[in-house]
Amino acid sequence: MSSAGSPNVLGKLSYVLASRQREKVLAAVVPRPQTPGQIAKQTGLHLSHVSRTLGELSRTDLITCLSGERRGKLYAASNLGHAVFAELADSRGDRLISPMARGSHFHNYHHWIAVHHGKAAADEVLIEIGLDPAHLDAEEWYPLRAALDVLDQIEARFGDGTYDTIRRMAREEVGNFPSVRRLVRRGLPFPIFLELSPNAYAREYNHGRLEVDVQERRAVMRNYDWMSSPARCAARLGGYEGTLTLLAMNGTVTKVACMLRGAPYCGYRIDW
Repeated sequence: MSSAGSPNVLGKLSYVLASRQREKVLAAVVPRPQTPGQIAKQTGLHLSHVSRTLGELSRTDLITCLSGERRGKLYAASNLGHAVFAELADSRGDRLISPMARGSHFHNYHHWIAVHHGKAAADEVLIEIGLDPAHLDAEEWYPLRAALDVLDQIEARFGDGTYDTIRRMAREEVGNFPSVRRLVRRGLPFPIFLELSPNAYAREYNHGRLEVDVQERRAVMRNYDWMSSPARCAARLGGYEGTLTLLAMNGTVTKVACMLRGAPYCGYRIDW
């Protein structure tokens, strides 16, 4: 089932991933209807925890009670629940965790599109990938694949195939990330700012890492991301360029390595 079929799927997925218990209970009722006792036995959760989680998932329309009797109630995944679980499986693949990004990315993309192309266009882009803009939470986690899909949507709708639009958007929006603003407010010397930027990365992603090698008036930023795309490479480049502008630094950013070309990371050299 395509996530584009419902603008609620990614928002509900974020809700499920916020609790390991919700994920376990939803997974238990996807193959077939189950009673609370059966779910407790299958998941290893205490029956009281199963009952509470069933209530949470029922109130968010992810599961349905098939029986009105108090004893022997059967619970099954709703159509929305099946769609959310399919999105979870697709996002995670064979990894132990799903690669996720903060909602701040989607929030900034929406903001930029709204400024330059109108709110209706911004809403359409998010709805197209299955995210309800009215319920977007900048602090919640959303699938990384969805963030990459949004970048491709933006390039397809507003770009010319060169990804300059994505680069410009990232350059203009980097200052709107709370993780970046925290560092900027500290008024640190630029080399120290760069040294601490892995902290900002860790606030924005639940996977991968950023390594920084700072030398005299030069730094190499190594992004060990789990997945990439041409649009994401352009966004990284624009983001680092925007950081220079944000801090009133006169410098340049050069792409020096790329995962899409076989390197173990995407590398960006900053000279100032």
